[in-house]
Amino acid sequence: MTQTDNDLAQNDLKREKRIVGVISIIWFGLLATLFAWQAFYYRGIVERLAEWQYDVLDHYYPGTTIFLLCLFFSLPLLVMLLILRQRWKRMAKEVIDPPVAALRYSRRLERFCEVVAVAAGAVAFASLVSSFLLPDGAGKPRVIDIEAVGTDSVPDGRATLRGPVDLDVLVQFDQRALLLRRQLLFAPVHDVGSAGPARFFVEVREQAHLQTPLVPRMSGVLKRDSLPGDVRRLYQNIGYPIDPVTYLLYRDAERLRWPYLMIAAQLVVVSIIFSGVVWLERRRRRRIERNMAEESVAPAVE
Repeated sequence: MTQTDNDLAQNDLKREKRIVGVISIIWFGLLATLFAWQAFYYRGIVERLAEWQYDVLDHYYPGTTIFLLCLFFSLPLLVMLLILRQRWKRMAKEVIDPPVAALRYSRRLERFCEVVAVAAGAVAFASLVSSFLLPDGAGKPRVIDIEAVGTDSVPDGRATLRGPVDLDVLVQFDQRALLLRRQLLFAPVHDVGSAGPARFFVEVREQAHLQTPLVPRMSGVLKRDSLPGDVRRLYQNIGYPIDPVTYLLYRDAERLRWPYLMIAAQLVVVSIIFSGVVWLERRRRRRIERNMAEESVAPAVE
């Protein structure tokens, strides 16, 4: 094979890898976005798998569910990548020197990790900014009479709810992030004798002694459509009527922001890990380049 043919073969190999890489990133990104949206709004396949987990495992693992769904729907692509990888190895041995191939692989890995680190950091920043766009609980609380408000819309923000709290249908909701975990208890602010669906929910707290009944905290920060989707599903499963538009009263703004801050914290950890891989690959590539330079100089010294 002449030098010109060798260069053409190398260019074809690089172009093919670039095209496959772009397609793979787009595919994985679309899948992750779709299933993350389903998990957030408790819809579609994620909703069905969550129901199965509640029935069989007594718990729902959203992160693991999203990962396994992305893996399952990417199996054909992964098989194709494995086949192409073997083909690329054979082609690389024919047209590329091993040290040069190692350098190119290192650069590709570094670029991939840089993209992941930057993307994770950007989403973490967006989640952090979103948390501060939520109602902050400042100002005088708006008093909302559940029976008088009817079906009117209610603004988000600091509020005090007036109405009967139905503690007979108390729902426990667990949120996990890394090694952190918190348990929330929700109850509808709804007259048991009313035939209409429940629109307002309140976060309640458990007293120090188990014998003490749960006492509702009726003042806090109100947010529209913030009732978790799986909590809504639990109420629907027991036949409790829920209005399509719901309002949830958190104890304070910090508890409302907690999921956004935890998402940001987890993505920052991901960004740091992949940034560390970038740093290691740069050191590895410098070591390879140094060895190549020493080998090229050695014959001249002799």
